[in-house]
Amino acid sequence: MDKNIINKQICIIGAGPGGITAAVELNKLGFDFVLIDGSTPGGKVNIAPRVDNYPGYKEIPGPDLAMVFYQRLLDNNISIFGENVISLKKKNNKFYVECEDTIFVCDVCLCASGTTEKKLNLENEDKLFGHGISYCALCDGHFFKGQDVAVIGGGNAALKESIYLADLVKILYVIHRRNEFRGSLKLVEELKQKDNVKILTPYIPIKIIGDETLKSLEILNKETNESLTLSIQGLFPLVGQNPNTSYIQIDNVLDSYKCIPVNKDMMSINCEGLFAVGDVLPRVIKQIYLSEFDAKQAVKGIVKYLKHA
Repeated sequence: MDKNIINKQICIIGAGPGGITAAVELNKLGFDFVLIDGSTPGGKVNIAPRVDNYPGYKEIPGPDLAMVFYQRLLDNNISIFGENVISLKKKNNKFYVECEDTIFVCDVCLCASGTTEKKLNLENEDKLFGHGISYCALCDGHFFKGQDVAVIGGGNAALKESIYLADLVKILYVIHRRNEFRGSLKLVEELKQKDNVKILTPYIPIKIIGDETLKSLEILNKETNESLTLSIQGLFPLVGQNPNTSYIQIDNVLDSYKCIPVNKDMMSINCEGLFAVGDVLPRVIKQIYLSEFDAKQAVKGIVKYLKHA
């Protein structure tokens, strides 16, 4: 069956904070655009148990904040095209955004498709999310003040968030599958200076224990096959994130981490007319308000690009 072909000036892929902010700004300027997202508006905000670092709210449940973003679309009469994006291609200076039943042809494309957290793929991991398990120490670390907590990971993100957590929790276990950390040696040394930090290497998690809330974590030493059971109230699997960019089929757009490097106008450094905002960008800090800021910068860049195209 042939797919419907629709022409638009601008396509926005992703209806998280960045995509929604861009849509609202472009709408105010009178541009012809489409906002595409096959999932729930608000992106990963929907799965945050609580958010307490978003301007204007002391504390707000993630789903409630997602509704705040969605209300912005409703207030501006902006609808979401509810299909998943399969591929993004460029031919003859036009972008082709292929969805499940539709192909959009546009002059400019804005990627705001976010990331997916890498998981441990252990039993109870999904069940106990928000009940002891979190994927963001900066977001949720304060909920575990004075408690025993474990971080799993060995990169810079895991090390930085471990340093942050160490000042909040009673005991912090840092678990890494190798003896050597992938992250900065300076960060490793800083972490080792914390009296309440216990570094466990080379261990891997093998079992998450708990019914309604997290109770403990079983880990296995890869060299000795010795297992340990840690009694903890908090677990932060910080083993990385996967950018949602696999649909992009344009050469040289993605870096080695599958992120989209951009210039100061938020346009791809290797593909004119392709813009990106939020968590698909190659940076460590990922926050809701940063995605909104990116979106406003991107809209300025889009206006400039179209004016000179």
